Amino acid sequence: MKPYSVYLLEAGCPVEPPVFPRSIPCSQFPFWGHYCFYDFATANLGGAAEGSVRVVGESRFRELQELVSAHSLPAELHLLEAPGRLLELLTADQAERVLLYPLSQVFLADPGALLKRLERPAAEVTRLSVDHTATDLYLVRRKTLLRLLKEAPPGGEQSLGGSLNRLLAGRFELMEDLPGMALFQNSLMQMYGGNLWLCAELGSRELESRFAHLNRGHMPGGEIRIERGGTVKSSFLAAGTVVEGYVEGSVLFPGVSVRKGAVVYQSIVMSGNCIGTKAQVSRALILPHFGENSGGNPRSRQGTANIGEDSLIGLRNSTAGNLKYPAQLRDGLTVLGAGVHVPRGFVIGPGCLLGAEVSPQQLRGLKELRKGSTVICSTEA
Repeated sequence: MKPYSVYLLEAGCPVEPPVFPRSIPCSQFPFWGHYCFYDFATANLGGAAEGSVRVVGESRFRELQELVSAHSLPAELHLLEAPGRLLELLTADQAERVLLYPLSQVFLADPGALLKRLERPAAEVTRLSVDHTATDLYLVRRKTLLRLLKEAPPGGEQSLGGSLNRLLAGRFELMEDLPGMALFQNSLMQMYGGNLWLCAELGSRELESRFAHLNRGHMPGGEIRIERGGTVKSSFLAAGTVVEGYVEGSVLFPGVSVRKGAVVYQSIVMSGNCIGTKAQVSRALILPHFGENSGGNPRSRQGTANIGEDSLIGLRNSTAGNLKYPAQLRDGLTVLGAGVHVPRGFVIGPGCLLGAEVSPQQLRGLKELRKGSTVICSTEA
């Protein structure tokens, strides 16, 4: 009997708040510029024994095959038509204990820390924390998990990750802490702060060591272009970014372009977004814009500005919170969901939230969003 198996659980991006794309698995969602959620999981499990790691996803995520194959971590992929099929996998497994690891959690444990914990005997149900922050990772004796699944009443939450979390949340006997960094657990404030950390640590040994852990010594390559008249201060720019305007204290992900006269201040701008001429973005988290902007070239057709010219997003100094999602959004942070288009000259106040795929047609009739407002895609209403 092998000591452990790891089940990396893919159930999609969080539904609430509705800022994440539903069409991609959360394991592909970007974090820290060049990386995605799955990169952090593979770094945490680097050195795992052959046959000990399984990626278990909902059947709608066929693209997981390419993602898993592209990484060096030896992992089996299982796409399930229903959460109940997990019981069959666990029954056939020969491990003494099982780690249930939702891929919606982003953390970076110190090298080897997670595997060392897996090698040791465990209580019936142990919940893991990272840097004293509780996670939804559970280390469970396999026979105990099988019994709990068989005894669970039918119905209830049907997502792969949600049903297991509901089953185990009140049953753990012990919580054990792993040294490392807790970065994201469905908190937009965490996502903002966890990425902005890159700016605070520019040039530090800790940042260098964390990247070395993720890359195993190989840094991603690619061109960063700061055009004539462009200015960058205290910011982290990923490969494939183009800056013609002014960027300060911010993180730009691959494929981001900042047009001439635009200002980006203390903001996280994720992959594929194009900030239009003379737009001003302050203390904002802008989620990815998948599609035509992925090239990040302001002179090409791919560089169409989805953050419109002369638009105003957020404020530098504000403590405004979001009225609909006060626990998720506070301290003046403004969040634009994945695939958002902001029309030219539009004003979005601090503490506002725009859901994924909000169109310019939805916003034009409003003219501006006052602080703390929320707009979600009309198809979600």
